[in-house]
Amino acid sequence: MFKTSYAAAAAVMLIGGSASAATFDFTSSSSLDSNKQMTVDGVTLTAYAGIYADKPLSGANEDEILHTDCSTTSSCDRSVYQGSSGLGVAGVADGPFIDGFFGNDLLTLSFSQTVDFSKVDFSFWDDSDSFDLFVDGQLVAPEERSGETPFWLSGLRGTSISFGADSWNDSYKLASITVAPVPVPAAGLMLLGGLGGLAALRRKKKS
Repeated sequence: MFKTSYAAAAAVMLIGGSASAATFDFTSSSSLDSNKQMTVDGVTLTAYAGIYADKPLSGANEDEILHTDCSTTSSCDRSVYQGSSGLGVAGVADGPFIDGFFGNDLLTLSFSQTVDFSKVDFSFWDDSDSFDLFVDGQLVAPEERSGETPFWLSGLRGTSISFGADSWNDSYKLASITVAPVPVPAAGLMLLGGLGGLAALRRKKKS
C-alpha cells in the first residue's frame, strides 16, 4: 500500500508537470522594470538591445556577427526602448523601433528557464517588414521571416530568442510573446528515487 501510493504520487509529478503558456505583454510603458525584466507565472524575462551583421547560414561563428547586449561592449550604442506600443531598440541616431537604420537592430529576450516558444506579435508591422530569428544565439533557418502577425514559433525551444531587422524597410516593435515553460523531468525522477528510499527504509523498520 505504502509503495503503491508513493509511486502514484511520483507518476502525477512526472506526468502532470507541464506548465501552461505564459504571455508577456509589452504594450505598456511600465512593462519592464528598471532592470529591463518582467515576470509572468514564475518565468522571468530580461530584454537586451544589440546589433548584428546580416549573414546567411554558412556555419560561421555567430559570435563574430552578434552583439546581443550593447551594454557590455563599446562597439554599439543601442538600448531597449519601451512604450505603449511595445519594445524597440533605440540609439543616438536610431529611432525606437527594431529597424535597419544605422545598423541592424537586435532585440533579445532571455528567460530564466528553458521555454517552448509559441508565438510573437509585432506592432507597426506591415507587408514590407521581416525579421531574422536567433534562438540561443544561433541563426534559425529559414533566415528571414515575414507574413502576418502574430507569427507562430512552434517547434522552437531555448533560453533566449532574438529578433533582428536586416533592411531599411524593416521597422516594427515587439508587442508580446507567448512561451510555455519546459518541465524538468529530472526533478520528478529525483523525487521518485527519494520516495523509493523512504519505502525501503520503512520496510526495513518493519522487519
